[in-house]
Amino acid sequence: MASATPSIHAGPIFDIAPPSCVSDTLDERVSYRTALIGLSWIAADPAAPASDPVLGTAVPGSHASAMAAIPEIEVVAGCDIAPAARDRFIQHWGGRWHGLRVYDDYHTMLERERPDIVAIVTPDHLHTSPLLAAIEFGARGIFCEKPLATSLDEADQIVAAAASSGVAVCVDYTRRWMPEFVEARRRIRSGAIGRLSQIILQLGGPRAMLFRNHTHMIDLLNYYADADAEWVVAELEPDLSDYGTTYRGDGGADPSTDPGANYYVAFANGVRAYVSGMKDTVPDLRVDLIGARGRLSLDAEGFRLITFESEDVRTTPPVTRIQRLSPTWTVSGIQAAMLDLIAAMQTGRETASPPESARRTVAITQAILESQARGNAPVRVARVP
Repeated sequence: MASATPSIHAGPIFDIAPPSCVSDTLDERVSYRTALIGLSWIAADPAAPASDPVLGTAVPGSHASAMAAIPEIEVVAGCDIAPAARDRFIQHWGGRWHGLRVYDDYHTMLERERPDIVAIVTPDHLHTSPLLAAIEFGARGIFCEKPLATSLDEADQIVAAAASSGVAVCVDYTRRWMPEFVEARRRIRSGAIGRLSQIILQLGGPRAMLFRNHTHMIDLLNYYADADAEWVVAELEPDLSDYGTTYRGDGGADPSTDPGANYYVAFANGVRAYVSGMKDTVPDLRVDLIGARGRLSLDAEGFRLITFESEDVRTTPPVTRIQRLSPTWTVSGIQAAMLDLIAAMQTGRETASPPESARRTVAITQAILESQARGNAPVRVARVP
């Protein structure tokens, strides 16, 4: 177990701009024993090669590849019920972390290894039990894949357990550590577009599944609106219009078990959001953040700030200015999220994606299902009990 608590930057370093690197601010080297529960590709794949070998690798896209880029993390074990997944994990990472062990039961692994950090990388509907077990066996930090849970009851269990134990929990809504998305929030808060009033997101393709890729979109609504959602109106894709109000998916593998959706969300601070997300559209993501003076847009064409200025719109056409934005960074994505978790463990501050915030996403997801079940009627979003 890590015994020292180094002094590091205690502010919300991932909330405003991407950090240089948490490792750069450590006063002394601390090693965090880390274990993964679930060894699918998102947990265990090596980083892809860069466009040229001299550039190293692409930005780490899996949990293990992100951890391998952080000297303070020592992965000691991984767990999966599939023997092939355990074998691949050792093949990929046994040379990086000598003595790496694998298990087929996470309770056994947690009891024997007593890791400081646990990554929960199980299917969408199987996060609660291993996360609660990690808390029980003394983990100091937990990195949980999204969604936090597939029911409000389980989300509330996790929020309560994390709060009572003091364990730092970070939920992998990866765009909260991607520079363009973080910079967009900073620009909103600085007043670049005036008061944010509208959020319009477009998501398409066969993976536009409510509990899988849509959960990222719902989290973005919460991230930018920065307020509680009050009510939702929604429709599910026609083939799954009778889905019901409880999760019926298979953990995220088969799109036919998890509906696409269109929905409109009203937030308590007046922000209104619309998401277009049926599966029979192109696999594209577009984000428009709209205020009285301008718009921030992120899409396949890049990241832009578009502003409109006019002394009197009745007599003078507005002057439109388009500024292409290129934020800078040294780490992003899951690697930045893991550094965020370490900082939270060391300082006691929240992560950029705490369970309370992820619970809001579960509540909106539940309201989407209930709106469809009630004939596309407005549904109030459940607040924290």
